[in-house]
Amino acid sequence: MPLVGLQESNKPTAFIGDGMATEDSESQQGLVTRLFRSICNGRTLAALLDQGLVSGANFITNVLLARALGIKEYGVFALAWIAVLFANSLQYALIVTPMMSVGPKQTPPERASYYGSVLVQEIVFALLAASIMLTSVRLSAIYFPQWRVAELALPITAATFAYLLQEFLRRYFFCTGQSKRALITDVVSYLSQLPIIFVILHTRRANLSNVLWIIAATSLAGFFACIPWYEKITLDGESVRTVFLRHWRISRWLAPTSFMQWGAGNLFLMAAPVYYGAAASAILRAANNIVGVAHIWFLGLDNVVPARAAGLMHVEGLDGMLRYIKRVFLQWGGVTLIFTTVVASFPSFWLRLSYGTKYSTDVSVLRLYALLYVFVFVSGPLRAALQALEYTAPIFWAYPALIAFSVALAGPFARTLGLNGVMLGMCAVQLIFQSILAIALWLKFRRLRSNPARVAVEAYEF
Repeated sequence: MPLVGLQESNKPTAFIGDGMATEDSESQQGLVTRLFRSICNGRTLAALLDQGLVSGANFITNVLLARALGIKEYGVFALAWIAVLFANSLQYALIVTPMMSVGPKQTPPERASYYGSVLVQEIVFALLAASIMLTSVRLSAIYFPQWRVAELALPITAATFAYLLQEFLRRYFFCTGQSKRALITDVVSYLSQLPIIFVILHTRRANLSNVLWIIAATSLAGFFACIPWYEKITLDGESVRTVFLRHWRISRWLAPTSFMQWGAGNLFLMAAPVYYGAAASAILRAANNIVGVAHIWFLGLDNVVPARAAGLMHVEGLDGMLRYIKRVFLQWGGVTLIFTTVVASFPSFWLRLSYGTKYSTDVSVLRLYALLYVFVFVSGPLRAALQALEYTAPIFWAYPALIAFSVALAGPFARTLGLNGVMLGMCAVQLIFQSILAIALWLKFRRLRSNPARVAVEAYEF
């Protein structure tokens, strides 16, 4: 399904082992050999293929929709899909993350009742999310009639329900070490979705409602084709209650964080269509899809750098970890800067190449998106350093400040400066966020340098 948000991608392995103190070149060669074998094993390769499939299908689908649909209709789609992704982020916090933590700990006799209870939770959540989506779309049709979304109530509800089910099953397969089956459910869903959407967008039946019904149908196909591989389950009320309470103890802080992350990152985006209609969302989404190529190394580094920084913190102390973070920042920051500079230098070319002439005039939005991604990159090394110190409180407490800023200024920025104001506001949010993290990291380093004996103690103080 076309994600309007971050795309997962491959993991750059150049940083694994970077800066390690080894006895000799033979031990380094052994590490490289083991790493290569780990990457090439069946599960890892299937997971990488799956991510490549999902990311590629999302990008192609968005390009097809942006080209074939009118700018307003694509804007409505982009706006609606933000809500679907928000529902998925809550599902990840409430169900998937606890399952990833609790599921692998189950003994064979416990698995049937545990995963049966998780499946019940998922179905209830998907039904609840779909019901809320249906109500929200109908209310939007009343209060924002210019969006013309009344006829989308049923298809977006169906797409929400189906997408959540298929995404849950995909995550279940990863949780239980069945990466190949996760790949199969995505192959069924995405590789059936793309050609159908391509064909229908080149007929007279091309409209957003039909596209959403296709997404719903292919998602359900991916779910039902692979649900027989869901392990044998047993159901009883006490088990469902026990598993729910155990999951809630894990997710009760994750769900509020999801709300805060969504609010801090999307209030400016949501302000644009309020003042300028759904076409504004289409323009912003089109620009984001182009610069979103950077997620390939952004998310790849997220999978490598935090663990590497923590290892260096243990072996070489503060200075070794800081050297590594600086090296990551300079090397991959340089890659990000080159990429965003190329995008910002020829914005009309990239827009015209991807979407044709209908978006080629929105050059300032794409340039500001390129600037935004420079700021976004900075958070990766900063987060990794804070995580290596086991000091993540600043990450959590930064969000209330960002939400307050967004609530106060999203409307005025959008109203007075247009889409450029939306982008400037998003850049300001990122600048504030990175500044908070940088100051917190500097203060923590300063405190630990003044009293090295407190390194192990302060790791648990927050």
